[in-house]
Amino acid sequence: MCFLRFLMQTRSTLSRYLPEKTAGGSASPSPSSGTSAARQLETGGGSARKLHLVMGNESCDLDSAVSALTLAFIYAQREQGHDYVPVLNIPRLDYPLKTEVGYMLNRCEINEQMLLFRDDLPQQLTGDINVILVDHHVSNLALVKHVVEILDHRPMEQSPTMQLLPEHCVRHIEPELGSCATLIGEQYLAQKQPRSSRVTQLLHATILLDTINFAPSAKRFCARDLAMVEQLELMMLEPEGKQFDDNENKRSRRKLFDELVGARADISKLTLAEVLRKDMKKLQTEHHTVPMAGLPMLVRDFIELSEAEHSIRQFAIGSNLAVILGMFVPPQGGAVVRDVALISLTGQTQLVERVRKALVESQTPPLNLQPHAVDTHFMGGCYLRQHNIQATRKHILPVIRRALLDMEASQRCDCDDVYFFKEKPKLGLS
Repeated sequence: MCFLRFLMQTRSTLSRYLPEKTAGGSASPSPSSGTSAARQLETGGGSARKLHLVMGNESCDLDSAVSALTLAFIYAQREQGHDYVPVLNIPRLDYPLKTEVGYMLNRCEINEQMLLFRDDLPQQLTGDINVILVDHHVSNLALVKHVVEILDHRPMEQSPTMQLLPEHCVRHIEPELGSCATLIGEQYLAQKQPRSSRVTQLLHATILLDTINFAPSAKRFCARDLAMVEQLELMMLEPEGKQFDDNENKRSRRKLFDELVGARADISKLTLAEVLRKDMKKLQTEHHTVPMAGLPMLVRDFIELSEAEHSIRQFAIGSNLAVILGMFVPPQGGAVVRDVALISLTGQTQLVERVRKALVESQTPPLNLQPHAVDTHFMGGCYLRQHNIQATRKHILPVIRRALLDMEASQRCDCDDVYFFKEKPKLGLS
């Protein structure tokens, strides 16, 4: 089956595992099992077909989206006794915010109608399903017990949710890789089938964008990333009968990379609130929910815009702390620039200072944070220039998580220190 046909059939594939609807819209239980998931078809080997959801992370950047789509296709062709369905882990409404994703998928003739999103899934997944996580490894509580495999390039988080993963869950955690698409590419090349020119093209473009086109100053890649791109380029040249030309390939990479960076930075059709949501992740602890935005521009430039404060208040509503990470990639191979903002809508300066101190003192890796040359007190926040441009959100998020957990632990009341008095204690006052 070709890649496009696979994607066009995913909705009907998923529908076979959803509860049937009656004319009135309510679920109609199967006489034998209660859900259609329990009525899975039997394979030739006698084992029941099973639904496998392949899910990217909630920021749904190009790496996450492409990794989910291509891995589901690879597995579906190799294990045809089961069903694999890729899911983009955002509401369908947010898809236009992912400008570089839409740009690259459109180049490969993949439109929105071929895609499944988080809100296409029922609120309660029933039946015996499996979940495969790509480009992240911390799942929500509703899915965690179903996770059977993880493919990620982020450092392992010490999250309570991780303790709930099934023992049989296979974990491929490769923090040295610049792109999760490299890990998917290794799965892709491990066997001769399937092969798809669109899969090859998507993986190739994704690795280029994630590694910042192998810029030495960014240090966002390892030898495996580069080797994967070269192998994919050979596959793309083969049908045309062309020979590998390193200089020509580098020119082609630069052109594609600039196009992708331009697409990612194209916020002309987005409101500022949508720009903040464009690349967002949420960090959740027992007492804090921290939205983390990744901007295709510096935070210092963003806060100069007229609607910036209103947009940040919309973005961080209901949260004590908002973290905004800015990155500017100049055209034609200029040096990447990064900055960080910490803002508390509720004026919790102690919380901001605790997180700031943790980031400044971090040595794994050192972020080399310094105040901007021109100070600002916009919304009472803290704004820092990040001189270690190799450090990304995957390095910053665990530092903030540890700071919040340490703060919560230090504020937790120890019951052994609480005393109850039957009468008012004497304070030694006359």
